[in-house]
Amino acid sequence: MQLPMGFTHERFVDGQRAADFLGVPRKTLLNLARQGFVPAHPIGNGVRHTWRFRLSELASWLQSKTVELGSHRGRKEE
Repeated sequence: MQLPMGFTHERFVDGQRAADFLGVPRKTLLNLARQGFVPAHPIGNGVRHTWRFRLSELASWLQSKTVELGSHRGRKEE
C-alpha cells in the first residue's frame, strides 16, 4: 500500500515521550504546542485536544532554532 504524499511510516508519540526527547517538562511542551511554537498534531474536536508528536519533526524544529539562535550569537553587525 502506498501512502499519500507527505505521510511517513513514522509513529506518533505522546507528550511525555516528546518532552523527554526535548528535555523539557511535559506541561511546557503542551503549552508550546497549543501556542503553535512546536510541530504538533492535535487529535480531537472541541476545546481539549490530545497532542501527538513526531520526533523527526521536533528534531528538525530544534535544529532550525539552534541554527537561528547560534547565527546571531557573538557577532557584530557589519
